Amino acid sequence: MPLTLSRKLQGRDWPLAALSGVAGALLVLLFQSLLHLTETAMGSPDHSLVGVARQLTPWQRALAPALGGWLAGWILLHGRRLLAKTGGDYLEAVRVGSGRLGFRHTLINSLSSFCTVASGGSIGREGAMVSLSALAASLLTRRRALPAARRRLLVACGVAAGWAAAYHAPLAGALFAAEVVRRRLRWREFPILLLASSCASLTVGRLLGLEPLYRTPPLPPLAWPALLAYCLLALSLGALAPVFIKLMSRTRAAFARIPWSLPWRMALGGAVVGGLAWFWPEMWGNGYSTVSQMLLSPPAWQLLAVLLACKLLATAATSGSGAVGGIFTPMLFAGASCGALGAQLLNAVWPETMPASGAALVGMAAFLAATAQAPLLAVTMMLEMSGACAMLAPLALAALLAARVSLLLGGWSLYENGRHPAARRLRARVRRSLGRR
Repeated sequence: MPLTLSRKLQGRDWPLAALSGVAGALLVLLFQSLLHLTETAMGSPDHSLVGVARQLTPWQRALAPALGGWLAGWILLHGRRLLAKTGGDYLEAVRVGSGRLGFRHTLINSLSSFCTVASGGSIGREGAMVSLSALAASLLTRRRALPAARRRLLVACGVAAGWAAAYHAPLAGALFAAEVVRRRLRWREFPILLLASSCASLTVGRLLGLEPLYRTPPLPPLAWPALLAYCLLALSLGALAPVFIKLMSRTRAAFARIPWSLPWRMALGGAVVGGLAWFWPEMWGNGYSTVSQMLLSPPAWQLLAVLLACKLLATAATSGSGAVGGIFTPMLFAGASCGALGAQLLNAVWPETMPASGAALVGMAAFLAATAQAPLLAVTMMLEMSGACAMLAPLALAALLAARVSLLLGGWSLYENGRHPAARRLRARVRRSLGRR
């Protein structure tokens, strides 16, 4: 449609976008509050699943993810049987769908995700938060006769709001909706996405206060040896990303071949996490608290290497078994571990070449850019989540290098991978639409 007409149509949707931002933020806060209450009831003084795991005996922290996985699978299995139509998720609704999300379908998925997360499953809680926020935007358009394109844009506003509220990152929320979910960055659509994410951030800030999620110690001025080291780290993570993506895909395929019902497959995935948590409580949860520790005071390189390998395996087992949730925070864990590990190994040969905290930030941006094929999102997220604006140049260079290397080595975005529940439906619908033409 002409640009002037497009602007007029989007202008009418700005009040709905702002309302979607507020409603999405409230649902995200509700989900977070329920998780915090659960963690407090389990004995955590700081709302940390790793803290809960450390207080439990080894057999208890090994058993909990398996039980939580079984319950999450039971909810998915029996909840979806009650629905006449399973429906799609926000990725399908925004890209090729009508912009409508199923109310019951989203609630069932969110409840299942809650069980996985609360029991220590190695998966991100942002998946359910973004889905609930997108549902709020979808419900606001139900009684309005809107074209499908406008509905999809407003649901994307809900996605941006949920992301911004979950990560305290309004600009990254809008970029996530544009660069990852819609897979195209249309600048004339960006203002309405930014409005929704900004309203969500303002709501969170008004109720809880809005601070960067991660704190970093003061970093030394950037020097050429450190910049070259950051680039070398980015190249390494760009090469690692396709391996991780294939691990996720093959793990899902392996779980699908197991002749068990969904609850027992998800219990097996939780048992893998629990078996690792028997020895390393850091395997519980999405890894947020451990990343915070790495930025301030990373452990010895031997422990970092073990935690990295185990976290990749735990995340692949949780997601591959069929658990509903995000994997962005586990990917940040992997990137921070690689960065801190690389810094320690390099500094052992050439002392004080690369600061460990800076390497962890660059590692997070590089691995996120490589696995999501979204370098702009990766850079913006790291800046908003850490407040380390002085790291803009190395973060941008590392994200671009890692994304390019991953693509050259056969990598692709995890949101285009068969791992995602909507990926196969997306491909099938595109093929059908091409066939009709």
